[in-house]
Amino acid sequence: VEMSGQANGMSATTVDGAFNFNLLAGNDITITPSNDIDHDNGVSTFDLVLISKHILGTTSLDSPYKMIAADANNSGAITTLDLVQIRKLILLIDNEFSNNTSWRFVEKAFTFPNATNPWATAFPEVININNIDADVLNNDFVAVKIGDVNGSAAANNNLLGADDRSAGK
Repeated sequence: VEMSGQANGMSATTVDGAFNFNLLAGNDITITPSNDIDHDNGVSTFDLVLISKHILGTTSLDSPYKMIAADANNSGAITTLDLVQIRKLILLIDNEFSNNTSWRFVEKAFTFPNATNPWATAFPEVININNIDADVLNNDFVAVKIGDVNGSAAANNNLLGADDRSAGK
């Protein structure tokens, strides 16, 4: 998590996602989370099936977060080009999404005006806090693993020492 503005800094989150910055009263800051490693974490052919069903209109993805996860090429829509990007990742042709990070973060307090189209309005991926005068708690984000619409990714995969699924036969 990066903090910028009148004070700058970085903080690694704990396993449960908590972070902390020590600030002076009156500061204006922006909090920006990021995680751009392990693009294949949680991405499987089952995700391709679910996204295909959504594109074909047989079974829609039932949350704006799943739709953001399905938009692998970060175009603001779910298309067959997203399937191509995810398939290339699964087949180890690519090791990352070319136009997206492995995780996106949406401010938890944000309510999507149109839950069936999360791109209808820009969703906040940062939190701005102005004129801090006391402890500011509960500034949370929803982490969205790109390519993983069934929620099988391990959010702290890099902390668990998980095996690389592409290693060995």
